[in-house]
Amino acid sequence: MPETTAGTPENRRLRLRTARFSLGSAVTLCLLKFAVGIVSGSLGVLASALDNVADVFMSTVNLLSIRKAMDPADESHPYGHGKVETLATLFQGGVIALTGAGVAWEAVRRLRAGKAPEGVGLDVGILVMIFSVVASWFISARIRRGGESAGSTALAADALHFRTDVYSGSGILFSLVLYRVTGWKWLDPGVALAVGVYIFSAAVPLLKGAVEDLMDHQLPADTVARVTEIIEAHRPMVVDWHDLRTRRSGSEKQVDFHVVVCREHSLEQAHRVADHLEMEIREMLGNAHVVTHIDPCEIECPGLHECARVKGMIAGLHSPERDGKETVT
Repeated sequence: MPETTAGTPENRRLRLRTARFSLGSAVTLCLLKFAVGIVSGSLGVLASALDNVADVFMSTVNLLSIRKAMDPADESHPYGHGKVETLATLFQGGVIALTGAGVAWEAVRRLRAGKAPEGVGLDVGILVMIFSVVASWFISARIRRGGESAGSTALAADALHFRTDVYSGSGILFSLVLYRVTGWKWLDPGVALAVGVYIFSAAVPLLKGAVEDLMDHQLPADTVARVTEIIEAHRPMVVDWHDLRTRRSGSEKQVDFHVVVCREHSLEQAHRVADHLEMEIREMLGNAHVVTHIDPCEIECPGLHECARVKGMIAGLHSPERDGKETVT
């Protein structure tokens, strides 16, 4: 898991720097492909340029949403502004889906009309697509690394879309080269049709994930299982636990649950147990907001000897928020 959290200046700089890099790369590739697509008449190159328009939209919205999501919680938004990233992903998914549908529609029209790229511009188109595929690969890798380090779902989605450019661009490049050799007119619009369908299909998981986050869908099952393992590992200090809830808000994961402790423990001792649980879960998740509610145990106390042993274990716990010391287990 990432060692930094979304609240650190280093994490903020990384997210903003990666988002700006994504936007600049998308604009450059988009303008280049549009110019070559118009000169060469290749629908495949134009389809790839339209795909980069979606990249520009995505990168712009990502940059704005990441800036807004960094705003601290306020009176009107006590849980923070993380959902802004989720709304950005939903918007981006819609733009990508519409772009794919438009490319597919134009490809079908050109297939019926029998249009194909012509002239010297075709060779330029081949060279541009080679450059585009290689550039998209490196751009995707850099954004993915930044997204993973910062824990940003918006950047992760951006990296995924740039990766689709690699595959779709490779298909377009193949069609241009094959058309240069064979002269088959259906190749360019045919591959453009496949690209349009691929762009549309790439939008589906983005839309699905954004809707699930907006509906407060729980975190993945393996993540929830790791949270429960941490709680269970704190027995017998934790007598029981219940009402575990998890969700995602932008790049932040949110967890809350009830902890049952022995009624013979002091408030300070119960608080130490809760602090220790929250700290371990935050460290495991990387970027998380964890809240516990302490409940007194309603069963008969197991005995003074057991209570004394558990109290000794609790005394060895230190809350990093209160004393700045390392945790002792």
